[in-house]
Amino acid sequence: MTAIEASITWADGVGSHHDRLVMPEAALQADGALIQAGRQLDQLDAVQLDAERWLQPRGEARVELPAASWRLRVPPVPGRFYPRLAFEGLGVGARDLRPSRLLEIRSEGFVIEPNHPLAGYRPELRLRRCDATAARTRFVQLFEGPGMQAWPAQPEACYLPEGALSRQDEGEDALFYAQPRLVHHLDAACRAEIARLYGRLLEPGMQVLDLMSSWVSHLPEAPGDVAVCGLGMNADELAANPRLAERIVHDLNRDPRLPFATGTFDLVICTASVEYLTRPQAVLAEVRRVLRPGGRFVLTFSDRWFPPKAIRVWAELHPFERLGLVLWLLHLAGFTELHSETLRGLKRPEDDPYSGERDFSDPLFAAWGTA
Repeated sequence: MTAIEASITWADGVGSHHDRLVMPEAALQADGALIQAGRQLDQLDAVQLDAERWLQPRGEARVELPAASWRLRVPPVPGRFYPRLAFEGLGVGARDLRPSRLLEIRSEGFVIEPNHPLAGYRPELRLRRCDATAARTRFVQLFEGPGMQAWPAQPEACYLPEGALSRQDEGEDALFYAQPRLVHHLDAACRAEIARLYGRLLEPGMQVLDLMSSWVSHLPEAPGDVAVCGLGMNADELAANPRLAERIVHDLNRDPRLPFATGTFDLVICTASVEYLTRPQAVLAEVRRVLRPGGRFVLTFSDRWFPPKAIRVWAELHPFERLGLVLWLLHLAGFTELHSETLRGLKRPEDDPYSGERDFSDPLFAAWGTA
């Protein structure tokens, strides 16, 4: 069955962003404009659409609501996005999941931005046919998430309030990771997309650091002369990784300093691990130090993690807001040319142990910056 890739490209004061959603062609039937675009794809390689018709609501004034309107059990945090149902009187019905940004908390109540997260930007929307296998769905959710990676007015207060870097399990990480875990934490489709993304950034002869490494590095086979150093928590896992030319056991939460000279690497990758850093600012500053000028640090993650060891804020944020957190951390560390990419909608492989529970593959979220 033919799949359609919707590509949303936009930019803000943070950097550039590229959000992709793969869907079955039948899903276009849910929207008249998409039906017409699908017909155009019979003659064209790609079709560009005006995204504004989907960026609703937009142009609405800020909303002020009393403090008693808050309906969730967790305390509200200024700058974060919440579904409209979180505020009594804001949503249309009890299941209104459209995101709204909480701008300010005052003594008398809340100030809320009700417009779509992308309403203030001018994203480019393109459709094209692709070879990917899409998960079955009758609904098109092109703009459910994109835009939330834009920073709030006060990023630190939003992303890292008191207790944000705490964890359920504050015990010694060395004990938690003492037993090797030679299992995949992401499905094969997501892992393949991570390898493709890393492959775009690799060049022959590069020196690469696989930060928080394990028994796989999620790197493509080519180019073959790339030298990869793995830094992780478990010696057995690192020993089982055939891509590593050098292996170092190091606990970044205990000591964020990296045991490398300044300007050692051309590329640093971190896969499905940033959510476990309890001192992320210090670690990212060290990564920038060990990168050569012009080198990149790219972090990838999905929507699965070990809850006991993940920082508290990770579970509190929307997946696209997590991109905003990572981009902000990159900015604090001095990285420039910030960029984020996402990919959703792929079908979970049939042989995946969770294929009977989740038809969708693990989504891919990526952020990087240049030293």
